[in-house]
Amino acid sequence: MTTPENAKIVGIIKVPYDADKEKTTFTKSIMTIVVLLYFLGALLGGILVVAAALVDVKLGMAIDSQMFIAYAAYIGGPTATAIGFYAWKSKAENILKIQNSNALSQKECDTSLSAALANMRGE
Repeated sequence: MTTPENAKIVGIIKVPYDADKEKTTFTKSIMTIVVLLYFLGALLGGILVVAAALVDVKLGMAIDSQMFIAYAAYIGGPTATAIGFYAWKSKAENILKIQNSNALSQKECDTSLSAALANMRGE
C-alpha cells in the first residue's frame, strides 16, 4: 500500500502530515515545564517523606501518616486529572481525524460537535 508523501498512517487512518509544521508550540512548552516541575516535586517529596519517617523511627516516635497521605494526594490528584484530560483530548482528536479522513462536509456533521471541538483543529 502506498501513501502520498504528505500523509502518514495513524492506526488505520491516513492523516495529512507536514514535517515542516511540527514545531514546538506554546502549549507544549508550558506542559513540558509543568511535567518537569511535577516530577521534581514528586522526587523531592518522596525523599522528604522517607527522611522524615527515618527520623521518626530513630527518635522512637510513631511514624506520622499525614505525610504519606499528603504525598499520595500530591501524586494521585494530578495523575488522575491528566489521565482524564488525555482520554478526552484523544477522543476529540480521533473524532476529528475520522471526520477529516471521510471528507465529511460541515453540513453533514453535527454542528454542535464541530463547534465544541473547533479549537482542536490546529488551524
